[in-house]
Amino acid sequence: MIKFELPMKKIRAHWLILLSMAAGLLVSCSHKAPMTRSDREKWNRSMLNGIYETAGNRNPKWDKDAEDALTYYGECRTASDDEVKELSDMIGDSAESAVNEGCNDPMIRYLYVRYSSDVQAKPLQDRQDLFRTAANDLLNSPYPEIWKFYAHYHAADIFWDGDTNLFPQVSQFLGIAISELSQAVQEKSLPEAEAYAATDALFQLIQNHPKEMEYAYDQIESPLAHQPDKAAMADFITATFYLQYAWVARGHDTADQVTAEGWRLFKERLDIAQKALEHAWSLDQQDPQIPTLMISVVLGQQTGRPEMEKWFDRAMKADPNNYQACRAKLHFLLPEWYGSRDDMLEFGRECVASTNWGGHVPLILVDAHIEFHNTLQREERRGYWLLPDVWPDIQDGYEKYAQLNPDETSFRYPYAWYAFSCLQTNDFVEQINLIRTNDGEIDYDYFGGKEAFDRAWAFATGAPMPTNEAAASSE
Repeated sequence: MIKFELPMKKIRAHWLILLSMAAGLLVSCSHKAPMTRSDREKWNRSMLNGIYETAGNRNPKWDKDAEDALTYYGECRTASDDEVKELSDMIGDSAESAVNEGCNDPMIRYLYVRYSSDVQAKPLQDRQDLFRTAANDLLNSPYPEIWKFYAHYHAADIFWDGDTNLFPQVSQFLGIAISELSQAVQEKSLPEAEAYAATDALFQLIQNHPKEMEYAYDQIESPLAHQPDKAAMADFITATFYLQYAWVARGHDTADQVTAEGWRLFKERLDIAQKALEHAWSLDQQDPQIPTLMISVVLGQQTGRPEMEKWFDRAMKADPNNYQACRAKLHFLLPEWYGSRDDMLEFGRECVASTNWGGHVPLILVDAHIEFHNTLQREERRGYWLLPDVWPDIQDGYEKYAQLNPDETSFRYPYAWYAFSCLQTNDFVEQINLIRTNDGEIDYDYFGGKEAFDRAWAFATGAPMPTNEAAASSE
């Protein structure tokens, strides 16, 4: 068992004014109205850019790049799956530019270490040293605990990639991460979505160490149990823990390989998760994340599609733009669970056709093809993107998304990627030209580097390209 060394509690008064300002966005939010994606972005912008403006290490030489990195990071916190890669590159590029100009702000340095392609190309030991320094510097900064948690979480993660002799350092990073998260979730202004994402990530990181999972859960949930206004959050964190803990007991083998004890613990822990979510829902029927998580519990309990649909309807009524609920339902409809390709595509097309659902929801139709493609054997994948029903769906999903989100641009990278994969060269060229118009330049790394992009562009615009390269591109 890893022994966690918890640091002494420190007084954190540097950013209380900013917390109060951010709280204005969220006053009693979970009891009056669900927090939207836009609300969460505003909170991140208020906290990240606000603290940088008032207490960051500013300088005209790097302020623009630093502020861009913080803005992109805030957007990345709520992005759909296919936007995260492009936004991650944008964060890394902006943070790297700021650091190259001499920026030593601890939050920007952390974003540089986490996202910069320059850092990612370094040897493991060098990256470990950079993560250690970034985490330590951020710990002693005015930035809030939630980002101090992530800095130490990622430091622990990268040190875990090394040899077992580094476990004492892993233990230290995890101990601080748990302590910072325990304090972060008690802040009244912290969006529930941020608290839930952080606890879920932590439990996943240590899921192979049950004793450490139990310790982390106790440290995070216990303080909330004594705060009436955090009762629903405490229930949700309980459900998050026991859902993952159930799969720890069951394992991921096929059903016939699970032991009787594994099945017993699996059911017992899922039942605890179910009861916690039902109680949370009785306290707060405005939080869409509660019924969203219940979809995953229902999947494990095998209580059937009608029960899943009940909680899905609740999730979408609480937030009509609930992309995560749609993702959970899509996962439920995978052939390996309780659906089929037809079920997945029918649901994806419903997401595009709906006049009530918005935000990232239309992209579920794109996700449906991606997820089904990923279930296929390698030899079956090669021709998937050329099937006659694939490109019309991809196009419908992205065009509906563009219609609903006219200010968004990062989705055009995956749009272009899938246009090329489906050998729709005119559409590929159109999306690349829109990227040039919107952004002024192309992030070649998204396409595997400039050389790979140039080959794709030459093929799309009429230059000859070897048949095997075209086929490889469409896998």
